[in-house]
Amino acid sequence: MKPLRLLAIAGTSLLAGLMSCTKGLQDGAPVNSTLSTPSANGTMTIQSLLFDGSASLGSSAVWKDINIEGSGTVTTINDETNTLCWKFLKPSGSHRTEGHGAKNYQAVVGDEIYIGWTCKLYMPTTLQTDAVFQWKSYPTDTFANHPLMLRTKNGNLELQHFDENHTATVPWSIPLSTSTWQSFVLRMKMSKDGTVGYIELWYNGTKQTFTNGSQRLYCRTYDSNYCDPKWGVYGGDASQVTNIVKNIKIASTYADAAQ
Repeated sequence: MKPLRLLAIAGTSLLAGLMSCTKGLQDGAPVNSTLSTPSANGTMTIQSLLFDGSASLGSSAVWKDINIEGSGTVTTINDETNTLCWKFLKPSGSHRTEGHGAKNYQAVVGDEIYIGWTCKLYMPTTLQTDAVFQWKSYPTDTFANHPLMLRTKNGNLELQHFDENHTATVPWSIPLSTSTWQSFVLRMKMSKDGTVGYIELWYNGTKQTFTNGSQRLYCRTYDSNYCDPKWGVYGGDASQVTNIVKNIKIASTYADAAQ
């Protein structure tokens, strides 16, 4: 009778979890919580996916807003495996084409999250941009403004960190690759305290070492009232830039955010 008892316990826990999740949706709360589900052996497992930014879900389910300065467009396109991707096109003479995420999700101080995505850039390798990814603070006119930005400069792809005085440092940089898929996972501990907050980065599945010689960089990761991720193209007005992005995920484990 022990297997039946375990099944009953698992079923009760699953029902409670579903009721809690439904209540959050009814209350209009952001869907930040994980859901416990029973495994085949009766133990409980945790689903850690916090946000799914797949293009197949549609713009209204993924983006809080679309930010365009100029004549850019945000559309979708299928890749070589028939996966639907986001296509951010910033024409020459335009300043910004970005998707402001993440709909129905909000990180808060104290959270530890992993943000994963895969992208392919079509652009001149010498072009400087302000960002192809941002961890952006709101309201926008205070403190760091954007604690983290991934940009192109002098033929490199650079991760910038901005402190509360809006002073930038570059803790990670690699030669810029264009017309090829690149995957990223960014782990962040949310804090306004630079001795508590930290980041870790995986590039194409390999954990990276920062300029401090460590694979973890302690820094201020949260700013203003709240922070959101943004993908697309910001800056680089002199030339056309296209950023194809897929497999956007926010999760509480690396495995669920990794591509």
